[in-house]
Amino acid sequence: MSEKVAAVTSELDEITAGVRAKFARLSPEQLNWKPSAESWSVGQCIDHLIKTSEIYSEGFAAVADGRHQAGFWERWSPLSSFFGKFLTKYMAKDEKKVTTTERFVPPSDVTDDVVERFAASQKELKSLIGRTADADWDKTILTSSFQGLVTYSLRDAYGIIAAHQRRHMRQAERVMLESGFPALSSKVQPESVVM
Repeated sequence: MSEKVAAVTSELDEITAGVRAKFARLSPEQLNWKPSAESWSVGQCIDHLIKTSEIYSEGFAAVADGRHQAGFWERWSPLSSFFGKFLTKYMAKDEKKVTTTERFVPPSDVTDDVVERFAASQKELKSLIGRTADADWDKTILTSSFQGLVTYSLRDAYGIIAAHQRRHMRQAERVMLESGFPALSSKVQPESVVM
């Protein structure tokens, strides 16, 4: 395994372990509890990450299979480097709430297997990342599945995915700390996020 692949996949392993440690033993009631009608539950945060990986993996698979052909904007955008760095840093901050598009929105009720589905999704993502090892991660430019004018390198795309996952882990932890969150057993306590 190349160094660049190992660096990304080990970060994803760390995130997966964190999700399991913090959320795997939550009851269906706890997974689906929301602080307000406009907020997401713990389960919705995790389900959103599954959806995001599935959607972004379409572009990663095209690179892995040799089908990716850079469009005009991907070839000529002078902002690809800027967007990659900006989004990675932005995901590390929780000050502003971002409204997502419909295709990324999780269902209102999430099944209690969401943590294991997330782990399976991470395994697929890691496999896909491994299949892109021979691509030039810095010169392969992708268009964001979220915002069509935003482009960034494949290397930055992987960094953005990991930072996005950590952002929603923190969001899910904040839900668990809300005063109305259903009681936790003594065995299930939120742990601090490892950054």
